[in-house]
Amino acid sequence: MNPWFVEITRGDRVESASIGHGVVLTANGQPLLSFGDLHRETFPRSAAKWIQGLELVLSGAADAFGLDDAHLAVACASHNGEHEHVTLVEQWLTQLGLETDDLECGVTLPFTEPVRLQLSHDHLTATQLHHCCSGKHTGMLAVCAHLGWPTDGYTDYHHPLQVRIREHMTTIFGVDANTLPYASDGCSVPTYALPLDVMALGFAKLGAGYFSDTINQAATRLRAAQANAPFMVAGSERLDTLLLEAGLGRLQVKMGAEGVYLGAIADREIGFALKCEDGSLRGQEALVIELLRAIGEDAIVDRLPDEVKHPQIRTARGESVGQISVRRGS
Repeated sequence: MNPWFVEITRGDRVESASIGHGVVLTANGQPLLSFGDLHRETFPRSAAKWIQGLELVLSGAADAFGLDDAHLAVACASHNGEHEHVTLVEQWLTQLGLETDDLECGVTLPFTEPVRLQLSHDHLTATQLHHCCSGKHTGMLAVCAHLGWPTDGYTDYHHPLQVRIREHMTTIFGVDANTLPYASDGCSVPTYALPLDVMALGFAKLGAGYFSDTINQAATRLRAAQANAPFMVAGSERLDTLLLEAGLGRLQVKMGAEGVYLGAIADREIGFALKCEDGSLRGQEALVIELLRAIGEDAIVDRLPDEVKHPQIRTARGESVGQISVRRGS
């Protein structure tokens, strides 16, 4: 199957290009769309947070701690580290009787340049709270606190929490997750290599409710929370937040580092997975928008801002001199 190409033009020349692979499947395994290598193995990275967050609901921790949609959304987030994100995570940790240093995600600067500049302007030093995965890690700590598991080392492959997450992956993806190749994600939790079509099918089934009532209800609750609190999933000027807003509750979507997107449209019982071969953010974002167009979700795309739907290459004076577009393979 021919790949798609993300082309960056300047004037009438293609200045740069990225190769894209992707697949859209129904919950019963019927292909709706594929391009490139649909069997390409890749680490889903943060695109898998919908599944990593299931235990927060399944364990009873979400109800025990009285978590609302904002908490559940930030547990599935790769957030900007804006004030709202940092404040919520900090308050949640306090509720758990834990501190910032209990987060094993490490310290990185906020996701986007405006937030980094604001941090510098305010003479503040980044902490674990500003890491884009701090909400996910706080959710993991909440599970450990609720079930009496050690909070120290919760990111280790053999920790009971990570074992439980692999059990859910085994159910959803139909593979033995304990046999999958794995490595540490940027935030130190394990990430597992899977073929794109396996991930797309698992997401289609999870959105369509093909599993036990408890798993289906947990998945629906997390999906609804992200739709209801889209800012907490990413933040200002971020495509994931814009897509969730434009999806009007129909779309589960999440980016992952190194060019990955995973998603589901529950009312159509479909799931999708894509990989931008060079790992570029601009490539993966262009691909997921084009994928939605290709499967007839023009209404979602039409609700996006013009600059997002039709990204331009601009000079420092704001003049448009090129564009980012996707050429579908023939």
